[in-house]
Order: sequence, then C-alpha cells, then structure tokens
Amino acid sequence: AATPEIISSLISQDQYVAGVENSLIRFSIALSGRDPESTASTKLVITSYKPVDTRQEVRDASSGNLPSTVDTVIVDVSDLRDAATGRVDVAIPIEMGVRTKDALQMSATGLYPVSIGLQEGKSVTSQIVTFVERLPQDVTSPLPSENLHISLVGTLDSSVSLQPDGTTLVSEETRSIVTEVVSALEALPDTPISLSVRPELIDALGNSTDEDTSLLTRLQNAASLQPLPTTYVDVQPDELLAQRSSDVFTTQLRLGEDVLAAGLPTMSVNRDAWLQTSTLLTGGALLLRNLGLRTAVLLSNSQKTTANGISVFADSTRLVELKLSNSDRLTAALADTNLSAALTRGSDEPTGGPYLVAQQILAELKILRSEIIDRDETMSGRGVILSTESGALPSTALVNALIDSVAGQPDMRFVSLEDLLNTMTVSIVDGLPVAFELQALADSYPSESASRNFADRVNGFSAMLPEGDERGNQWQRVVNVLPARGLIPVQRQSYIDRVDAQLAALGASIVTPGSTTFTLGGRDSSIRLSLRNDNDTDLLVRIRLSSSKLSLATDEQVVTLPAGTSTLVEIPVTAKSNGRFPVTLQLLTPTGDIPIGAPAKFSARVNALAGLGQLFTGIALLLLLSWWIHHLRREHQRRQVETGDSSNRHPAGDHSA
Repeated sequence: AATPEIISSLISQDQYVAGVENSLIRFSIALSGRDPESTASTKLVITSYKPVDTRQEVRDASSGNLPSTVDTVIVDVSDLRDAATGRVDVAIPIEMGVRTKDALQMSATGLYPVSIGLQEGKSVTSQIVTFVERLPQDVTSPLPSENLHISLVGTLDSSVSLQPDGTTLVSEETRSIVTEVVSALEALPDTPISLSVRPELIDALGNSTDEDTSLLTRLQNAASLQPLPTTYVDVQPDELLAQRSSDVFTTQLRLGEDVLAAGLPTMSVNRDAWLQTSTLLTGGALLLRNLGLRTAVLLSNSQKTTANGISVFADSTRLVELKLSNSDRLTAALADTNLSAALTRGSDEPTGGPYLVAQQILAELKILRSEIIDRDETMSGRGVILSTESGALPSTALVNALIDSVAGQPDMRFVSLEDLLNTMTVSIVDGLPVAFELQALADSYPSESASRNFADRVNGFSAMLPEGDERGNQWQRVVNVLPARGLIPVQRQSYIDRVDAQLAALGASIVTPGSTTFTLGGRDSSIRLSLRNDNDTDLLVRIRLSSSKLSLATDEQVVTLPAGTSTLVEIPVTAKSNGRFPVTLQLLTPTGDIPIGAPAKFSARVNALAGLGQLFTGIALLLLLSWWIHHLRREHQRRQVETGDSSNRHPAGDHSA
C-alpha cells in the first residue's frame, strides 16, 4: 500500500480569534509523503472542542485525549497545496450562536483545543492538536494586563575536552551543541537567556581549532546571554561532601568564575543563582549558601529526588525555603516540571514540529495565568522558570517559536533569571513560609587520595619552574579536570600517569654526585655538592642534608640550578665527633616537601678533632701528675713522721737510767 500523506508540521497560526462575527482563524501547515501518482482526494478536517479550564486538560488534549466536540469544518486542499513545498495555508471563519457548514462554531469565550486532521477517503491519516483563544464579545485583541514574567534557563555543558596528553579535543557532538546554542542566542538578541556555561568548555574553545575559536567569539558577542555561576567541570556539592572534599567544590566554583570572567569579558557573573541538576541534600545546600549563592534553582530532574519529590507539593511560580538546620535556610526556585517535559519533547523532533509544541506550551501558560486570577491573586511575586528536564537548552527552532508566540501576548514577558528571582517571593501558607526538609547525607566515603596527592605533586614541581613556564599551567589544567563526574577511575588515572611521567622526567634531569666521601677539615666546615641541571630551563630546588653526626649551621637551602650546567653548592656543617659516618642528600621541591628523585647516600670522614683529644689527654696527664705529686708529698710527710717517732724510741736516747 502507498504511504499516506501526513501533516509534517504546523508552520504558523493565529493564537486568538476576535469575539466578533466572521472573524477568521488562519493556519499554515506543511504536508509530506504524497505519492506523485496518487489521485486520492485529500481533505483537511478542522475540529474545535470544548474549551479547557485546567493545565491538565491542556496536556490531555495535546496528547490526543480531547474533550467533547463542538464543531467540524472540512476543507479540500487540492487547490490550496503548494506542489513544490507541500505548504497549505487555510483561513476558517468562526461563528457564534449559529451552525453552518463552512464556519467553525466558537460561541463561548475560552481556550479551544483545535485538531487539524488529514483525511483520504474516509480515513484520517494524520492529526495534530493546537489551541486557539476566543476573545470576549466584541474584543478584537487581547487586553493588556499584569505581566506574568518568564525566564528561560539552561546549561551549555560538555564532556571534558582536555586530553591526557595535554591536547584539547572538542568533539563533533559538543561543537554541534555549541553551534545550536549560539545560533539560538544570535536569533534572539533582545530576549535574555540565562545559561550555566561550563568554564572548561570555554577554555577548550579558546585552545582548539579556528572553527572553535570563532564559536567562542560568537558566544562572547551574544547579547542575549546571561551567564550563571558554575564550577569549572561538572561536580556536585553533596558528592564532594561525601568524599570530605568540600574544598574541591570551593576551588572549582572560584576557578569557574575566573575562567568565565576571562572568557566572557563583557558579561558579569554573580552568585544570585545556582542551577541544580541532581539531588540536593542538606550539606550541599548549606555549602552553597555559605559560598554566597542566594537561590538554588532546581531543574526538573533535581526536583524528582530532592526533598522526596519537592515539585509535588510546591507552587512553582513562587520561591520556597529549604531547611538546613534549626535556623538556617536557603531559598529555592523550581522550574515548572510539566513545561520542562513539553520543552524536552519539543526538542526531540516531535510530531507536528516545534512550532506546534510552542503553541501547546503557550496554552498551558495562559491557563496557568487564568488559574491564578481565578483565585483572586495577582502576578506580583510570581514567575515561571522554563527549562528542559536535563537542563540542556531547547532546540533553536523551539526557542524561536516559543519566544515568537509569547511576544504576541500583552500579559507575558521574558526576563533574565536574575530579574525574575529579584521579584519572586516565598510561598506563604497559614501565615508561614513554605519550607521543605532536605534529606541528610546517608554515608560518606574516603576522598580521592590519589587525586589529592597528585595535586600536591603538581604544585610542588610547578614551583621548580621559572616564571612564565607553561608546563605548570598545563599540569594544573589536568588537576582542574580530575574531579569531573563524567570521568571513570581508569580515565582519571590516565591523566595522572601522563603528568607523573613528565614530573619524573623533570626530577631526573637533576643529577646528584655519585657515591663519594667528604673529608671535613675542621669542627666547623662545609660540604660541597656539585648538582647538574640537564633541563632546558633553570630549576629551583630545596636541599636537605641529614646525618646523626652533623649539625647544619643553617636551614635547608633553596637554590637555583641554571640550565645545562653544574652548580657547586656549599653547605655549612658542624661535626659532632670523629670518624666515618653516612650522610643522606634529598632534593625537594621548593614548596610542599615533594621528593625529587631518590635520596643519595654519601660518607663523611672527620679527623679534625685531634687537638681536642690532645687537650683531653693533657688534662688527664695533669690530673695524674697532680695525683702523683700529692701522693709523693703525703708519703714524704708520713716517712718524716715515722723517722721522728723512731729516734724518740731509740735506747741511745734514753737518759733516765
């Protein structure tokens, strides 16, 4: 059987019809698939249905679950079809209070679902559903009223472009996404679009091909772009808190701000809002608040798991509060989840084309506004945040169609996210602000110690390089991308291994003396070391000597080793004793205590303490001589005493007889 002709897209339409007799509704559609040999008679079947009153009814009608029929008009398209393009332009009159064959009845004021079907014979082969607003009696155009403010937000993200070998690779997929986003921004210079642009991507575009540099220039010149703060690579606060690495998140945020300021120099980035694409827990929210981010904007995917499904219970047109502790709070804004689903669907080649999806979104926005007014409430303090479920910017065609459709409404206006948040207020129920309890972090796990140690090594070895040496910047870029959520462990290790090989080569370029023995010529002497730098640039190193028999006269020395030559380094030491003993030489980075190569072992021989030994020997001899003199004196005195006693007792000396 031949493939039937279908309605491929809605090209344009009137969004409203005046509340007067003989008003017309104009539609332009594109048909495709007609067999050139076909003689079948093709007709358009245009049907109006009972006006919708709720947002759910809009969504039901958009998906084909239509309310009761009001009227139908059938038009032969044979004379209306443009044979070359398949375009059909048709104008249908409306009628009120009567029913005729050629006019579509719309007696009551309201928002009407209207189906446009393509019929061959008695079968409807294709059908789309759009919406048309019937204005009040005798009103020919929508009446101005209080504006509903709308903000379009999104992300411009990519996988890490820096490669382990230090080159930059912007994939064709990423280049296509950036091109699409830039085209959308350029097509809408007067409509603010708030984007979280990945800073690593900005770096990549600036370091890639001429084509990518041109894309960056176009992005820099996009008048509609309102950049939002974001981390250098994709990291989430709660995940880093679980690794006990909140400092990594802080570093990533600050680095991201610096890169955006340099890469988008004419645009300002402040910390008014943080786009959250995944679950937000208590710790992450507290970290965001402490870093000065005022409002967390929860996109659709984030809302599904944050606070056990926050969107189910919250009014997305107002702010809510997130409880962080007994007294701490962080305000949050919620992207409209139902409109997020429509934007996602409209960006994925939907049936009927992006313009049709734009009309369905516009219809829901109209009913949203009507529901607020019907509650006797105003638009003050309210707003609508539009985003796809993932956060990626909708297709250029859908963005153009949506903004063009909203532009025809006197009571709706696109504003920047910053301006929207400045006017939105927190929902109040029973006199209290609506607040949600966030889940706490269930478990924590060890930090990525390998990445932390690697960062320390990079910082240390970078300090060896002369000012302006690009190797330090290249190594630091690797450190900056390692926390990215999209990297698996084996990829992360490949970055580390590549740089570690360069660090090892740098360390190996410094040659220490071979095994040798130093002879110290005195108690206070010097050890002279010859260090050779085989690198092409001067290098800065720190020298550490250690020995149990030596005292260093000064702290560790930091010396500059000129490129391609040997340098004699003199280190003052004080010997503690004579003899031969080991000395260890360790070269270190100027900062961080990172070893450069393996320790070198030497011997030191000290014979310079002989004078001191002679002094001790002399003192001992003097003491010995003093003892002998003292001893001889005492012996002499004793003998004299004994001699005197003997003569007194001798018989010749006795005269008493």
